[in-house]
Amino acid sequence: MSEFIVFIFIGLLFLLIAPILIAVIVYRDAVKRKLKSPIVWALIAALIPFYIGLLLYVLIGINQPDQRIQP
Repeated sequence: MSEFIVFIFIGLLFLLIAPILIAVIVYRDAVKRKLKSPIVWALIAALIPFYIGLLLYVLIGINQPDQRIQP
Protein backbone atom coordinates (compact mmCIF):
# COMPACT_ATOMS: atom_id res chain seq x y z
CA MET A 1 0.00 0.00 0.00
CA SER A 2 2.82 2.43 0.79
CA GLU A 3 4.37 1.89 -2.67
CA PHE A 4 1.08 2.94 -4.23
CA ILE A 5 0.98 6.14 -2.17
CA VAL A 6 4.57 6.95 -3.15
CA PHE A 7 3.73 6.30 -6.81
CA ILE A 8 0.70 8.61 -6.62
CA PHE A 9 2.75 11.29 -4.85
CA ILE A 10 5.52 11.17 -7.47
CA GLY A 11 2.97 11.24 -10.28
CA LEU A 12 1.16 14.26 -8.85
CA LEU A 13 4.44 16.00 -8.20
CA PHE A 14 5.50 15.43 -11.82
CA LEU A 15 2.15 16.66 -13.11
CA LEU A 16 2.44 19.86 -11.07
CA ILE A 17 6.12 20.63 -11.43
CA ALA A 18 6.64 19.80 -15.12
CA PRO A 19 4.30 22.52 -16.46
CA ILE A 20 5.85 25.11 -14.14
CA LEU A 21 9.37 24.23 -15.29
CA ILE A 22 8.28 24.28 -18.92
CA ALA A 23 6.69 27.71 -18.47
CA VAL A 24 9.81 29.14 -16.84
CA ILE A 25 12.13 27.76 -19.51
CA VAL A 26 9.94 28.94 -22.39
CA TYR A 27 9.49 32.38 -20.81
CA ARG A 28 13.22 32.87 -20.34
CA ASP A 29 13.94 31.73 -23.87
CA ALA A 30 11.24 33.99 -25.36
CA VAL A 31 12.59 36.99 -23.41
CA LYS A 32 16.11 36.21 -24.56
CA ARG A 33 14.91 36.03 -28.17
CA LYS A 34 12.94 39.28 -27.71
CA LEU A 35 9.64 37.77 -28.85
CA LYS A 36 6.56 39.98 -28.65
CA SER A 37 4.65 37.98 -26.03
CA PRO A 38 6.81 35.74 -23.83
CA ILE A 39 4.09 35.39 -21.19
CA VAL A 40 1.60 34.07 -23.74
CA TRP A 41 4.13 31.56 -25.05
CA ALA A 42 4.90 30.41 -21.51
CA LEU A 43 1.21 29.90 -20.77
CA ILE A 44 0.64 28.05 -24.04
CA ALA A 45 3.61 25.77 -23.39
CA ALA A 46 2.57 25.06 -19.81
CA LEU A 47 -1.19 24.73 -20.08
CA ILE A 48 -1.77 22.80 -23.31
CA PRO A 49 -1.61 19.15 -22.25
CA PHE A 50 0.63 16.35 -23.47
CA TYR A 51 3.50 18.74 -24.23
CA ILE A 52 1.72 19.96 -27.36
CA GLY A 53 2.19 23.57 -26.18
CA LEU A 54 5.93 23.04 -25.83
CA LEU A 55 6.03 21.47 -29.28
CA LEU A 56 4.15 24.48 -30.70
CA TYR A 57 6.70 26.83 -29.15
CA VAL A 58 9.58 24.85 -30.58
CA LEU A 59 8.04 24.72 -34.06
CA ILE A 60 6.46 28.19 -34.26
CA GLY A 61 7.79 30.43 -31.49
CA ILE A 62 11.47 29.87 -32.06
CA ASN A 63 11.06 30.54 -35.77
CA GLN A 64 9.46 33.94 -35.21
CA PRO A 65 11.73 36.79 -36.30
CA ASP A 66 13.53 38.55 -33.48
CA GLN A 67 12.10 41.88 -32.44
CA ARG A 68 15.54 43.33 -31.78
CA ILE A 69 16.43 46.57 -33.46
CA GLN A 70 19.24 45.96 -35.91
CA PRO A 71 21.88 48.72 -36.01
